Amino acid sequence: MLSSTFTIFNATKALPPRNNLPPWAVGTKIWPQVTLLCIAGVSLVMSMFVICTFWKKGNRKGQKIATYYTAFSVVFYTFSIIMWGVGAGILHSSKAHGNGQDMWGWSCKDNTRSHLFGSEVSYGVVCRMQVCILRDKRLHE
Repeated sequence: MLSSTFTIFNATKALPPRNNLPPWAVGTKIWPQVTLLCIAGVSLVMSMFVICTFWKKGNRKGQKIATYYTAFSVVFYTFSIIMWGVGAGILHSSKAHGNGQDMWGWSCKDNTRSHLFGSEVSYGVVCRMQVCILRDKRLHE
């Protein structure tokens, strides 16, 4: 979902202004989304390590790594919960205090600009995807 958000943003940020309104805020802050993308990458790498061990080393070695992973899981899940909580907090805080100049705040505003660019930019989709990212992560914690 996050990569789709970036795809939409990057594909539409260079659209020419209409009625002196740009498609996205000048200097749109994307670092909250980049932070979440990095967090997702770390989670993916850590999970893929166990899967690759089973595949490459066989069941015996995989079971051994899985045992270590299970012992490590308390630390991993605590770290994961904290990591996703920080990410969700950063994203939510950027929307709450960003004066609508971040990607989430900008896409969730229904104003003249959203109607002018509505045929090229799916602001509603970008907004809903980012809301789903937060809700999905909160459900898994």
